[in-house]
Amino acid sequence: MKHTLYAIPLLLLSPCWVFSSNDAHLPSKKNFDNPNLFWTASVDAQDSLITVNGSVKDERSNAIAGTIVSVKGESVNTVSDDQGLFTLEMKPDASLIFNKTDFARHEEPVNNRSEIHVILKIAEADSSAATDSAPGTGDTTVTDSTVIDTTAASPTSPVSPTTAMTSTDSTANPQNVVQGTVSDKNGPITGVTVSVKGQPASAATDEQGRFSISANTGDILVFSAVGYKEYEESLNNREKIDVLLSEESKTIESVQVVAVGYGTMERATLASSVSSIGADEIENEVLPSIPQAIQGKAGGVQVTQKSGSPGGGLSIRVRGTTSINASSDPLYVVDGIPVNSTTNFTGGSDFNFGGGTQGINVLSSLNPSDVQSVEVLKDAASSSIYGARAANGVVLITTKKGEPGTSQFHFNMYEGYSEMPSERKYEMMNTAQYQDYMRDYYFFREQDDPTSTMPDQILANPHINTDWQDAMFRKAGTRSYELSASGGSEKTQYYTSLGYMRQGGIMLNSDFNRISGRINLNHQHNDKLRFATAINVTRAENDRIQEENSKEGPTKTGIFSPPNIPVYDNNGDYVYDQVSLSRENPIAMLNLPVNNAQTWRVLANASAEYQFVPSLTLKTSFGTDISFIDETFFMPPNGIRSFASQGGIGARRNTRDQLWINETTLTFDKLFGDHQLNALGGFSVQESRLEFVHGQRSNFPSNDIEHINAGGVITRADAYPEEWAIASAFTRVNYNYKKKYILTANLRTDGSSRFGSDNRWATFPSLAAAWRLSEEDFIQNLPVISDLKLRASWGITGNQNIGNYASYSLYAGGNNYLGMPGFIPSVLGDRNLKWETTAQTDVGIDVGLFDDRIFLLADYYHKKTSDLLIGVPILTNSGYMNRFTNSGDIENKGFEFELTTRNLVGDFKWTTSLNMTFNRNRVLALPDGVDQILGGVGSLNIAMAGLPLGSFYGWKMIGVNPETGMIDYVGQDGQPTTPTSDEDRQIIGNPHPDFFGGITNTFQYKNFDFSVMGQFSYGNEMFNYTLASGLEGYNASSNAFIDWVDRWRQPGDITDMPRPSPGSFDNGAISDRFVQDGSFFRIRNITLGYTLPQAVTERMKVNRLRAYITVQNAYVFTKYRGFDPEVSSSHGGANTGLIYGYDYGSYPQPRIFTAGVNLSF
Repeated sequence: MKHTLYAIPLLLLSPCWVFSSNDAHLPSKKNFDNPNLFWTASVDAQDSLITVNGSVKDERSNAIAGTIVSVKGESVNTVSDDQGLFTLEMKPDASLIFNKTDFARHEEPVNNRSEIHVILKIAEADSSAATDSAPGTGDTTVTDSTVIDTTAASPTSPVSPTTAMTSTDSTANPQNVVQGTVSDKNGPITGVTVSVKGQPASAATDEQGRFSISANTGDILVFSAVGYKEYEESLNNREKIDVLLSEESKTIESVQVVAVGYGTMERATLASSVSSIGADEIENEVLPSIPQAIQGKAGGVQVTQKSGSPGGGLSIRVRGTTSINASSDPLYVVDGIPVNSTTNFTGGSDFNFGGGTQGINVLSSLNPSDVQSVEVLKDAASSSIYGARAANGVVLITTKKGEPGTSQFHFNMYEGYSEMPSERKYEMMNTAQYQDYMRDYYFFREQDDPTSTMPDQILANPHINTDWQDAMFRKAGTRSYELSASGGSEKTQYYTSLGYMRQGGIMLNSDFNRISGRINLNHQHNDKLRFATAINVTRAENDRIQEENSKEGPTKTGIFSPPNIPVYDNNGDYVYDQVSLSRENPIAMLNLPVNNAQTWRVLANASAEYQFVPSLTLKTSFGTDISFIDETFFMPPNGIRSFASQGGIGARRNTRDQLWINETTLTFDKLFGDHQLNALGGFSVQESRLEFVHGQRSNFPSNDIEHINAGGVITRADAYPEEWAIASAFTRVNYNYKKKYILTANLRTDGSSRFGSDNRWATFPSLAAAWRLSEEDFIQNLPVISDLKLRASWGITGNQNIGNYASYSLYAGGNNYLGMPGFIPSVLGDRNLKWETTAQTDVGIDVGLFDDRIFLLADYYHKKTSDLLIGVPILTNSGYMNRFTNSGDIENKGFEFELTTRNLVGDFKWTTSLNMTFNRNRVLALPDGVDQILGGVGSLNIAMAGLPLGSFYGWKMIGVNPETGMIDYVGQDGQPTTPTSDEDRQIIGNPHPDFFGGITNTFQYKNFDFSVMGQFSYGNEMFNYTLASGLEGYNASSNAFIDWVDRWRQPGDITDMPRPSPGSFDNGAISDRFVQDGSFFRIRNITLGYTLPQAVTERMKVNRLRAYITVQNAYVFTKYRGFDPEVSSSHGGANTGLIYGYDYGSYPQPRIFTAGVNLSF
């Protein structure tokens, strides 16, 4: 059932359209026509110009905003942004002049460099270094706000806020009436807010730009208005101040650079759909792994926490699920290396090492604090540069690099604990209710079997009332320590880090530890040659539990263990259920087995760039991704009844997964007058090899000897290698005219060893176009619109995420004949097997209003995936059991948006970010002769043409029959029936949400910062297998949910709870009785921080010190009755799009409290 509970947090947290009353004083005349006030003239001879990017910092490596960067001898200049960054075009032999109030004037020759990083020194007290004499311009005074030509200024002209203010000494009374005017380059400004910093007093300028305000002699006045840079000025005993404000540039479009694969682009000239998460969003949260940085922050991207276990895996879906058998995971690219995304290695074992869907989180080896940005390439125009692996989107992860200047050290740490949210626990029957229920159970059992009797255990210990959930869960510590250093010279820059993280699990004996180290180096050998390298080494250790492995795993065993049985007896030994002999003591199941995975991972790449001329660069790189995984499993001979007859089981598995890649690109980038052309061409060769060794023994002499050598009987030994390779050639062309009309084209050809010899190569094209209407004259005259861009794209991408030998005819071993090993045919090969192909069309718009106080990215997309890779059964007389084929279509279409609003500015800042996605998934066609494909436990999930993939398929409940106490179901003829015939099954639910998204509100007042991040999903349904187990009424000793108190007891009772049904599964059949609304709104993160004032940190000899407290998973608003609505069980770890949306005893998500410190020095 849909409900409106989730609208309440949205309404409370997201008044994105509301602005402060202080912002109501908008200027009556406002020019938005010039995005850069300091660009004063066009430059001739564009063919000889180069583009220079750079940064400006002080001697302590703090970024300097508002620095005037000019080309010596020319009237070409710009201003550094809030990060101290600038971009200018000039001749290769020019010189740059850097001017900034309070700093010494600096001159820097360009020498044909594309990057220049400058450190400014503090000016002497009597120095005139803050002035620059340019030919024909006279003396120029440099201020934070603008550049004013003092030789041309008349006595009545607006003047600089730092050099031309009228001062009146006033010492008689410290509280004065301060008057003045506020102007811009065009004259007086109406509606400027003038406030006293740190006090509620404020005023607004009139039509002549005049203001009057009461203030103390030492106060600081703050001048702010929409579209202008905020300016502060100390009074210093003055009663009259005249201020000149400069317009705020369109920073979102002019300086934001995003990674797009094999390079970067300005968002202003981006014609495709890309979501970006920056370092500032990552650093201010407590994040165990990278995918959680994306969660709820990118439109079109659904990140699901498959399990709450420490180090557990997450599922990422970009614009829907596109495949039935092949993986729908995106391609992950870390610093240019497409990394292996295998999450489970399960070959050869008799049990599940990974404990169900816990698996191995492929990105848990990366320290989130090392990440500079995460980009998600969503449409075909952005992702098709990766061709055969891009159908499910691409996640680009870029790590931090060093910058020239004094060494900077950053130390981050947090300590805390995690706990099970008490409100999420199941409500079970107590001992009195349980024993009353069991009397009814055995009453009906004796009716069916008069010889049966009630075991003594059922009514024993009436005064014991064990809360097994309390026994299973614990408060667990969590901590993280990270130290990084960065800096370097103009030629060589470095970034290095060391981190340690421990994440304790809320279930006993589950933990995750990670030690990581990184070093990134960049070296400019000379004007032509540049080298770079990035190396990340990680050791991770994960103590896991058997989670979704079976109904008798510790999670579900604990929930349904009888309450009248204690955990331990008087001797401290475990107590066991003597009625259901297959049920273990859940605490013993958590404490006694060993299920440990240790992973060493090395991610490394090295590159060299040679610049033939400023516009032509050759780059070659070599990268590798090496993982060594050592897994140990030990089920002791004593204490776990299921393995006692075998004397326990011990196993060891080693997996080595090695990937290497070599790529070479040639890039041409040149400006021809108003025409800019960027062309890229390259080739890539990648190879991967996995080696697997597994040994297993039984008959162990003691619980204390866990090593596999102690086992007396060898029960299994396996070893095999797997290999695959892909070779590619690709090209991309970007063209724009005046950054107004934009065209992009991609073409990639891939050849993969995974596909048939007759269909090994394929080509993946894409096209995109954009029109920046905000650069048109008829839009620039509209002051409310600061940015407006229309985008459209089309392209084709592929999916090769299937087994390495799916196109080959395969044989299966283990079939002995006359005592000798034998093999039989199993899979029929197909020489024509090829990629799944996804054709995607995207139409989007970027809108900035009120100088980007409101900024919107919105897209409509349509994806059609064809030639699905599906395993289909074949005739048994062929000698084979099945084969892979290309057949079938799936469609995903929808609408997504990302909205950012700066609701309040000034001393109190409030920013809101909201994203929502509306996706519709549908199976269009299946292979000929196949009407449906079933999967999941009890064939719950179905693929059928016309339905969403993975829809729930079962019986529909009518209700409890008042005469029999059993549940009636709807038959094919519409009459009541029992759940015995598959012909009566029908669609009973849809696991896909109507919409999902996230909202973040960030507040800042002086040195305090506060943020609340929410994540939501609406309209999706869940099949709660745990609920089914607790309401089926079948087991002879299990505890059950409190619902049974209102059960049917005699003919004529009207209730929704049936009677116990020993010997019959009818009441627990797969039906809509256990389909629940999975909608939720989660307050995922609450953070409160305080940054010490700069005056204090300077005395401490540190640059920045911030302390914070955080609550993760603070609360979940939902009607779902499970531990958590955000689960994605895929029983046994299967990675298919078909098995989706059910909860099978999943590890709950913890609530985590942490306190930490960010220190920079």
